[in-house]
Amino acid sequence: MNIELNNNLKGKCLIATPSIRDDVFGQSVIYITEHSTVSGAVGVIINKHLPDDKRKLSNLDFNQYKNQWGKIPLYFGGPVELETGFVLHESDEDEFGWVLTGSRHKIQQMAQDDVVKPVMLTAGYCMWDSFQLEREVRFNNWLVIDNPASRILAVVTPQERYQLALSLAGIDNVAYYDFNGGGNA
Repeated sequence: MNIELNNNLKGKCLIATPSIRDDVFGQSVIYITEHSTVSGAVGVIINKHLPDDKRKLSNLDFNQYKNQWGKIPLYFGGPVELETGFVLHESDEDEFGWVLTGSRHKIQQMAQDDVVKPVMLTAGYCMWDSFQLEREVRFNNWLVIDNPASRILAVVTPQERYQLALSLAGIDNVAYYDFNGGGNA
């Protein structure tokens, strides 16, 4: 995929290339929920599941929500506001179908009204400054694939999502792919 500096990545997934080796972003698959050249980008990691004992977040009290909310898997969404919970949920008002909500009041209202169908809960999120994400894609830190997040979430376990995302990008074996060449930018 050729990424121009003014392309909007909202609704797409990023796949970490092997050049990213840190614990946070290494082998991550990130769904981009917001992106603009003015304010940067926001996204959530969708393949790093957190154990149930990590469900203590500053703005989410699962005891007050309907039972099904307590059963929604919790993910490590990213390093920003890690102690705060966010809900990735379906929305008819967004052209890409999913939005990320972190407001305690809004989440409580959604959970009590039982109108919103949550896709996943995250502890934290990812954030890039203006043009930072575009530069990272140009330098082959990320592969970009068009909106397969729903397929990735529905089909396989969190541990298998990175490999599935690579497959969707046309990479069956990272050992045989040259990430240092022209890349996808």
